[in-house]
Amino acid sequence: MKGQYGYLHRQLRRAWAAQVALGGILCARCGERIDPGEPWDLGHRDGSRVEYAGPEHARCNRATNRKRYSREW
Repeated sequence: MKGQYGYLHRQLRRAWAAQVALGGILCARCGERIDPGEPWDLGHRDGSRVEYAGPEHARCNRATNRKRYSREW
């Protein structure tokens, strides 16, 4: 993660990590709870690479990556 994301991203993720570890944080994408120990990402707002939406399940965040490159027929 260090090479791909800058200082601000790492600081924000670190700030969220303690809260996510305690439980009760909702995924910014699907609205479901992120369980302690469950993989999560600090998600960006759709269409932006600089605005953060908040913690998201890793599966929710990474599923959007595929949609970005799919064709619209």
